Formats: sequence, structure tokens, C-alpha cells
Amino acid sequence: MNSPPRILDLADLAWAFGLIAIAIGLLQWQRVGLAGQMALAAARSLLQLLVMGFGLQVIWQLDRPWVTVVGICAIASLTTIAATNRIGDRMKNLLPIVGGAIFTGLIIAVGYTILVVIKPTSWDRPQYLLAVTGVCLGYLLNNAAIAGERLIGEIDRHQAAIETHLSLGATPAQAIASYRQVAIKSALLPTIDTLMVAGLVTIPGFLAGGILADIQPVNAAGYQIAILFAVMASNTIAVILVTAGIANRCFNRAAQFRSFDEN
Repeated sequence: MNSPPRILDLADLAWAFGLIAIAIGLLQWQRVGLAGQMALAAARSLLQLLVMGFGLQVIWQLDRPWVTVVGICAIASLTTIAATNRIGDRMKNLLPIVGGAIFTGLIIAVGYTILVVIKPTSWDRPQYLLAVTGVCLGYLLNNAAIAGERLIGEIDRHQAAIETHLSLGATPAQAIASYRQVAIKSALLPTIDTLMVAGLVTIPGFLAGGILADIQPVNAAGYQIAILFAVMASNTIAVILVTAGIANRCFNRAAQFRSFDEN
């Protein structure tokens, strides 16, 4: 029987910083100018992951459905704020649109994965909800931000063309459709590419973590498949809703185009 994975302590993590020291030294040697940023990023990641680890440990040990749900809502809310900030301030009050899109995609994809695919003995087991939700949110942060930022940029560059389409009798949805499609593709293509190479040239993170946790590789691969498909579904739903919400904000009730100054 395989022995359980060894628990890493702070001394082990301190030794892990030797790798960062090597990377920083190489950057200094090449005079790239990123050494300070890498050191700051490493320190932040250490602090943030330790805080998250202790927080998830509390949720895990309490093992109460309401605690798990509150924890997930808190993480999803922070994800929403971060994604909204990355989109920028050219269009104001995007938080409800981004938040609604992220929570909708998350609830549908995670709910389906837990209840239909994984089917644990109890749906509210924190290890399942936290694992699937956490991976999905990592992708949702980037993809929702990319979709919103790209669509606003496309609209900003093609205002004249949109107004021309409207003057020729096009509906708001028709006038903006091609720009929404560009934004959706831009957001989802990186995730599709990740799906394409998973298990071919890379070992996905959840699969690698499962192997480290002494889960049978085939079983870990099954969970990785379920999670990747949940990621794809949640991101598709969220990206479509984000772009639809932004597109809707660009027109008034009379189907007239509104500039970003009016939003």
C-alpha cells in the first residue's frame, strides 16, 4: 500500500523559495527588469494561498452546508469584483452584469457536475463543492474580464458602423452581433486550447494534485474530465451573459445607440 503524501511545513515552503531565488537570479543576469515583480508575486502567492488554505481547512472541518455555501459565495464575490475591475471603467456599474453572469454559470455547471456526474453520497460535501467551484472560478475571472474588455473595445472602435447599421434598419442585436461574436471567441479560445491539450502534452493541475493525494490515476483523470467540462460550460454561460448584458446597455429603449459617456 502506498504511504500517504507527506505534509509540507513552513520550512519546506521556505526551501521552495530557492526556486524563486534561482529564477530571480537568472532575470537579474539577463537584465530583464522583472526580478522585483517576481519576488513580490511569489510573496503574495505564498501569503494568499496560506490564508486560503487555512480558510478552506476551517470550512472542511466544520463540514456544515451553510458554511460551505457562504465560503463559496465570498470567493465568487471577490472573483466578480476582480473581473469587473479588469474590464475597466469605460462602462460604469458593470458589477451586477458580471456578478450575475459568473454566479449563473457557476450554479448551473457546478450543480450539474455534483448532482449528475459525481453524485456524492451527500451533495454538500465541502471537498467536492470547493474543488469544482475553485477551478471554475479561476477560469471565470479571466474569461469574463476578457469578454467584457474585448466587447467594449470593439464597440468603442466601431461606433460609426453600429450607428450605420441601425440607420439602415438593423436591430440592436444585429448591429452588434459580429462584435459580440469576436468577444466570445477571444474569451473562450484559450480555454478550448487548454481542453485540446489536456492529457496530451500537459498533466492538468487537478490530476496532478489527485496523484499527489494518492488517488488512483485513472480515478483522478475521471475527476479532471468532469471538472474541465464544468469549466467549459460555466465559462461559456458566463461569457455569453456578460456580452449580452454589455450589449444591452449600449442601446436605449428606442433602440438608439448610447455612447459610453451616457452609460
